[in-house]
Amino acid sequence: MKKKRNLTLKRRHVADHRKKGSHKHGFVFAVLIIIVVVIGLAAFGIRKINSRINNQNIMTTQNAETSSEIQQRDMEHKFINHISKPAILIYQKNYHVLPSIVIAQAIVESQWGTSKLYQTANNPFGIKGTYQGQYVSYDTDEYVNGKKITVPAKFRKYPNLTEAIADHDHQLQVNFIRGNNTNSYIKAAYLLQRNSYATDPSYAKKLIGVIRQYNLSKYDLEAINND
Repeated sequence: MKKKRNLTLKRRHVADHRKKGSHKHGFVFAVLIIIVVVIGLAAFGIRKINSRINNQNIMTTQNAETSSEIQQRDMEHKFINHISKPAILIYQKNYHVLPSIVIAQAIVESQWGTSKLYQTANNPFGIKGTYQGQYVSYDTDEYVNGKKITVPAKFRKYPNLTEAIADHDHQLQVNFIRGNNTNSYIKAAYLLQRNSYATDPSYAKKLIGVIRQYNLSKYDLEAINND
């Protein structure tokens, strides 16, 4: 009986030990699960924060680009409007150079009014020579035998934009369009290139491209229809 009782006690002791070991392992396992979950949540939180920061940076960049684009369009609109008014009036007076050609040349030659020649001499067309004895000297790009070179040149200096456009109208009529009072900006552009207004072999295409991109032909219609 005593042996049986001792055996029973040993079995209970072993069972209790196993239970304690099982509880201990279960506790450790639970702790590990909690640690993994905490690390996962932390990583998720960090990714979420980084995602928000990246999205904010993207939005800031997009807003900056949008603002820059708006400013550029506003500048272009103001420049076109500034050139178009006297161009229309002078065309209605002389019927020589279409307003679309005047505006396109001003855009191409003065880089939207940013050139030093335009800002210091009211010359948006790159017309060389002197005007009433007035001129400024600048280096200019020319094409010789298909190669682009830089040479010094004298450019006309005008007292104001209206006189510049009026002189431009006269110079084109006498030296480049030569009596072809055409209503086609395409024909006018190729006449300018053919008669060497500029040495750029793509000059006519550039003018036509600008006219189409900014719908400058509407100023021709305005000048013709509202005469």
